[in-house]
Amino acid sequence: MHIRLVVFALSFLALLCVAIFAESRCLPGRIQAKYTGKLSSAQMRHVELYISADAARSGSFSHAQVPEKLRFKLGEPVNVGVVMMNTGVEPLAVCAFSCSYCQNRPELLRDGKPLTYSECVSGLLRESDSANCEFPRVPDFVELKPNVPFRVPSVELQEWYGPLKAGHYELIIKRTFACCFDKMLKTSNKVSFDVTS
Repeated sequence: MHIRLVVFALSFLALLCVAIFAESRCLPGRIQAKYTGKLSSAQMRHVELYISADAARSGSFSHAQVPEKLRFKLGEPVNVGVVMMNTGVEPLAVCAFSCSYCQNRPELLRDGKPLTYSECVSGLLRESDSANCEFPRVPDFVELKPNVPFRVPSVELQEWYGPLKAGHYELIIKRTFACCFDKMLKTSNKVSFDVTS
């Protein structure tokens, strides 16, 4: 009798695992999106993207203004505050955060010359650009109310480019408002800052 209960329990667990796997089709530790938050071209026109360079890292959401810093010392972290704003008259549901590499594409110039991403980040981008649309965490969706700025987690430039050398920098960020990289990117304003020794 005891053996039958164990066999039944194991069979039930195996069946449950098959059902869960068939539903999710996820790799271990990854989450597959069913709704990615993709906006139409018309909706995209109503979302503005504002950035500023700052020394403080932000991993949370808020309606606070993003502070701006124009000079950084060599080795000091350069974080980029990112604010979205809906300029339309209707609220918009957007993916506020899935992963930085799924949604952002910074473009950084040092003394007028474009910098390339680190080798590690280039590999992560190839993975995030695949059609699987899988994330390392559950994405955060928000309703962007008209004319209310909404700050999302910052982008740390050293994570993308490695240590920044002394020089004059110019930066824009291109970002999707979907959870996956869908090539429908909005370009931010341009910011400038200096790194000094």
